Amino acid sequence: MEDAIIMVDHPRPSGCNALADDADRNRMLAEMAEQSTDMISRHTPEEWRFIYVSPAVTHLLGYQVEEIIGTSAYDLYHPDDVEDFKRRARSVNYNRGLYTHTYRFRCKDGHYTWLESTSRTIRDNSTGKIQEILVVSRDVTHRILAEEQLQKYREDIEHAGRLITMGELASGLAHELNQPLAAMVNFLRGVERRFAGQQDIRWEEIELPITRSINTALRAGDIIHRMMDFTRRQGPVVTTLDIAAIVEEMCEFCESTAERDNVAIKRCIASDLPAVTGDKIQLEQVLLNLLINGIEASRENAGDGPPQVAVEVAEFDQNNMVVHVKDQGKGIAAGDLERIFERFYSTKSGGLGMGLAISRSLVETLGGELWAENVTPSGACFSFTLNKAR
Repeated sequence: MEDAIIMVDHPRPSGCNALADDADRNRMLAEMAEQSTDMISRHTPEEWRFIYVSPAVTHLLGYQVEEIIGTSAYDLYHPDDVEDFKRRARSVNYNRGLYTHTYRFRCKDGHYTWLESTSRTIRDNSTGKIQEILVVSRDVTHRILAEEQLQKYREDIEHAGRLITMGELASGLAHELNQPLAAMVNFLRGVERRFAGQQDIRWEEIELPITRSINTALRAGDIIHRMMDFTRRQGPVVTTLDIAAIVEEMCEFCESTAERDNVAIKRCIASDLPAVTGDKIQLEQVLLNLLINGIEASRENAGDGPPQVAVEVAEFDQNNMVVHVKDQGKGIAAGDLERIFERFYSTKSGGLGMGLAISRSLVETLGGELWAENVTPSGACFSFTLNKAR
């Protein structure tokens, strides 16, 4: 109350009032910095040497204030992160004069902790020259670890989805492997019958069956390698992909399953398609799931001739390609259409309800969209977009 009386009885000139307000404001800000659990620091422009740091440095990094003053922040960055910051890589976000960066910083005991910092430059009003950099940092280790755990969980779910898909293809793949193996046996038995008991055999006489045996063995090996690649546990690897070639490979991969169910797979792939970006295994997983669903839906609605599953690849817009997988099944019920992408929701008897949910998640991870709609006269169409390679 005494302060209020003094201010009323002894008014200062407006300039003095402004200076007093600035002083009070600065004092309050300094007190907040001293009490904050976030680390507030000031740095030199060139080498980012600490010229001030709040007491939170002890809690976050283990240093006393006087120990870290004069130290270059670059010396405490993790070697894999410092260059990203210097080059202002994608991991450094900029918005309205503020830089935000997530990185690893060395603590006093030698281990690294994850920090997220927001910084801005302080410039001289008359010259525009940078005088110092003001930084606010906080520990985000728990968030980073949680994100890594979530990513691992997603990869585990995707891997389980691939194993489920391969299980659904198992009988068809067994048939596909049996064909080249049976052909090899026939070729070699023919050689045995023809040349049994002969001492002299000319290469010209056995070249054709031996060559055919080699080619069929290689074909069987390709099928096995494709199965191994598809089911292998690995993180995503985003590269430039030939979408037409991958669609063709997956259609061939499902041919034996489709033939067993008396379903035909029709390709509608435009020529000279631009490349896309994505992870090959993830893209194959999406295509396989949609193809298997299409085959299963179409076999239940057989008419006069074999029903078809049509796969179409075309340009969607300036930046995206689109893949359509159309079946000739009974279509999707209105109530199911809104829920088919939910985890553990399935319209199949005994279905796990994972395939479409995983497929949508994978497509969205690749920067695209996956949706479904009914088509006339019957059937459903599942479509997804992919980013064109730049």
